Amino acid sequence: VVITLTVGFIVTVAFVVAKKPEIGVAVALVAIVLCGWFLRSVVDVRAATATDHTYERYFGIDSYEEDGVVKFRNIAVATGTFTLGTWISASLYHVNGGDVQEFNAFTVGRSPNRIGAPHWVDMKITLALGDRDTSEGRVTQLGSAGQSRGGGRCGEMTHNVVASASTILPGRFTSGTKRIVYVEGDSGFKVSSAMTVAEFAVQNKGNYLVVELELH
Repeated sequence: VVITLTVGFIVTVAFVVAKKPEIGVAVALVAIVLCGWFLRSVVDVRAATATDHTYERYFGIDSYEEDGVVKFRNIAVATGTFTLGTWISASLYHVNGGDVQEFNAFTVGRSPNRIGAPHWVDMKITLALGDRDTSEGRVTQLGSAGQSRGGGRCGEMTHNVVASASTILPGRFTSGTKRIVYVEGDSGFKVSSAMTVAEFAVQNKGNYLVVELELH
């Protein structure tokens, strides 16, 4: 980034001195655009594997002793270089017969309370689903581990999804990307890496749990 700005500045000045300011302005704009591209947030999402650590607790997943043990299952891992302005938002939805209901959602990232921390920090955030049986039925919530800061909203809605099919949609997220990363349900479904939850609900009329991710 520094090299790009320096070269852009030198070339811009050279064209201005040569009485070609319009070219100098164009070069400066190109340098600024390139810097923005280099500084953009990029996070890669992959499927969780058996080697990924299962944590005792996940942010976003409630645990009550009277309801018994929560069964955690990792579904995806997001890795990338985070600034204080890089955030991941994740939401769990129940899609049933084309109707969409949010179960819980949160936004996680880096804590600003670490004096001397570098501008860029490599982070690995694990996404998981937590299932527990209650007197009202089965509750599933989405959670995460590996972040140092977060906030969200929780739900206690029950559901009757019996998963016979599931899929993870890995890929690279840049700032502003918002799409589905995980689906499980009681029947087959159509889903793509560019699909939002609303689009999924239109094309699939079964009973599903859907996880949507957005990078800020």
